[in-house]
Amino acid sequence: MIMITAFYFSIVFAAIMFFVAVVNWVNSRRKLSEVFEMKTILEQAEKEKKLLKEEIIRITRVGGIDESSVISLIGEISRIENNLYHMQRLIDSKQMQEVPGRKQISMAIDYMKDALQAEDYTIVPLLGTTYREGMHALVVFVEDENVSPGSSIITSVQKPQVNRGGRMIQAASITVGQNENPYS
Repeated sequence: MIMITAFYFSIVFAAIMFFVAVVNWVNSRRKLSEVFEMKTILEQAEKEKKLLKEEIIRITRVGGIDESSVISLIGEISRIENNLYHMQRLIDSKQMQEVPGRKQISMAIDYMKDALQAEDYTIVPLLGTTYREGMHALVVFVEDENVSPGSSIITSVQKPQVNRGGRMIQAASITVGQNENPYS
């Protein structure tokens, strides 16, 4: 079952990369084509995006993907989002140059989230948000000098909170950065 699931998700990923290539092609054509031609191409790309989304839904129904496989995929999405978040923090602090392809990866993540949302799965966005007492999560607190003094920011998500049909099916496991140093 895992092999079949991996196969389906590799097909979906390839389709997403194809869609990104189509969008890139469309963007280069925009400079060469008239406005009317561009409208036609964009409409075709939207149709292809809709067909890809329908294909993902069909695969999940036909393949009988169980909830544990979906949660595993969501875990991988969360791991990639953590890496993108920390890359962005380094870019913002000027310790790192912009990474080519980062935006395309973000777009692919958004597309996968949309496909999951079509199946009524929701990944609760926690990364980079303020921690609040009483959140349903396993929490590890760490000292982080990059966080404003007195603040508590979620700096890493090991397991995202996953809801399906408005019901939590997985509680989050998060790391919260705090800066208790008043001289920072």
